[in-house]
Amino acid sequence: MDGLMRRRLLAGEVHVWCSEPSELERNGLVASAQALLSSDEHERMRRFRFEGDRLTFLATRVLVRQVLSRYEPIAPRDWTFVATSHGRPEIARPSSALRFNVSNTSGLVVLAVTHRLTVGVDVESLSRPAPIEVADRFFAPAEARVLQSLPPSERTRCFFEFWTLKESYSKARGLGLAIPLDRFWFTLEPCRRPRLEIDPLLSDEAEAWHFAQLRPTTEHVIAVCVRRSGETDGDITLGWHRFG
Repeated sequence: MDGLMRRRLLAGEVHVWCSEPSELERNGLVASAQALLSSDEHERMRRFRFEGDRLTFLATRVLVRQVLSRYEPIAPRDWTFVATSHGRPEIARPSSALRFNVSNTSGLVVLAVTHRLTVGVDVESLSRPAPIEVADRFFAPAEARVLQSLPPSERTRCFFEFWTLKESYSKARGLGLAIPLDRFWFTLEPCRRPRLEIDPLLSDEAEAWHFAQLRPTTEHVIAVCVRRSGETDGDITLGWHRFG
């Protein structure tokens, strides 16, 4: 934990941390980062075929370990994790009130951390083509209509705004893509938070969730979904973690 500035989470807050996987190579930190992984994480990393994917996996796991150690007096190497039946990682040991969720895309890894609150996060790169046909087949009709109404130059940004919001909600629910994407939908309005609507068949209340959209770089969009803890929403703040 040496060199990591301690942080404190207030009730209702979400801290979102970003890192660039390439920093590990640029600063000669790959070997020291690998030393933090568990044997299971080493095995999972070896399964990736491409070096870039292995580096992204390594950066994601080290981001989780080092950032959690900003909030608890635990060495990054000492955290252990367990995956739910839908693949959501959670803290196994030591016992902690921290809750987290992770995501990665080309050039960026992201971690959202809360105190006891359920959270989901997703990040996408705007530099890759948007599969608009996915919206036509799987998004709610209202979202697909919005995309089709836009000029082609604006569709990529809007698609990934919808996609990251949907992913963040699905991940917060702990079900991933087991939730049909056309059974919940978002309304996006300038200068206002995204508004969620949910089909009654999903047995959930839209008012129970708080959303935010963040732009850590000009090429990336992040969506955060957190379960509300009271009448007022806590702050969702964005920061950068430098590997060390």
